[in-house]
Amino acid sequence: MEQVLQEILLKQAGKIDFLLIAKTIFEIIVFIFFIRFVNKAFHIFFEKIIERLNDTETKKLYMTLRQLGVYIIDAIIVLFFTTNILGNFGIDMKPILATAGVLGVAVGFGGKKFVEDVFTGLSIILTGQLRVGDFVTVNNSTGYVEKVTLTMVVIRTFNGDVHYLRNGQIDTVINQTKNYSFPVFNFSVAYKSDIVHVMKVLKELGQELREDNVYSKFVLSDIEVLGLNEFQDSAVVIQCRIKTTPQEQWMIKRKFNQMVKERFEKEGIEIPFPQIVVSQNKND
Repeated sequence: MEQVLQEILLKQAGKIDFLLIAKTIFEIIVFIFFIRFVNKAFHIFFEKIIERLNDTETKKLYMTLRQLGVYIIDAIIVLFFTTNILGNFGIDMKPILATAGVLGVAVGFGGKKFVEDVFTGLSIILTGQLRVGDFVTVNNSTGYVEKVTLTMVVIRTFNGDVHYLRNGQIDTVINQTKNYSFPVFNFSVAYKSDIVHVMKVLKELGQELREDNVYSKFVLSDIEVLGLNEFQDSAVVIQCRIKTTPQEQWMIKRKFNQMVKERFEKEGIEIPFPQIVVSQNKND
């Protein structure tokens, strides 16, 4: 029995092309190292470019292109090595590619969502509606853009949730960090306050902020004090805004709020707050 098994194994071993198997294994190893090398080189190349850029908007664009480029290059490499390996086993790729073309047409009719996602993704990327690193509101999702592909956009919210949005489902994009930003302030002061004086104080504080050694690089223009914007029950509202670099509007808003509170207290400018006055009838 053992002799019979040995003879069968020898016959099967004679049919196996060990040279072809070794060649295939070698090509797979080369493929793994090659795709890692290309990805690494691609990242280093873009990192060198991004490091030399001073413009935040251009950096975001290159970060987005880097991600998209990696996907495209990986797809090309995988297709090339797969075709080559199958060719080693005598599999003719021409009929397969022709069949894939026919299937592609069939899937095109049945996969309208995929086609829609791709075309919308190209539109989003080429028009620069959003880039990696932007703070955006897409449909009902608000957060930082982590990834942009031809089929989806990945957004991470402030609390860490990750939202995956199909490009074809994107109807509205609100980009809060495109080119520049405006933190808008609405300061409530008492009716008895000298409005002209309050506006003068706000302008002075805006100038101080613009000349500050730490914050001046984030402020792009003088403060705009727009004037008395609203009458409320116990206060009048003065509105102003400051033009800032993208993504720094929240930091500038916090700093300016602190400056206004400290200065208003020093100047004796009252910031009203809701109060309840309780009176007791002496006859009760």
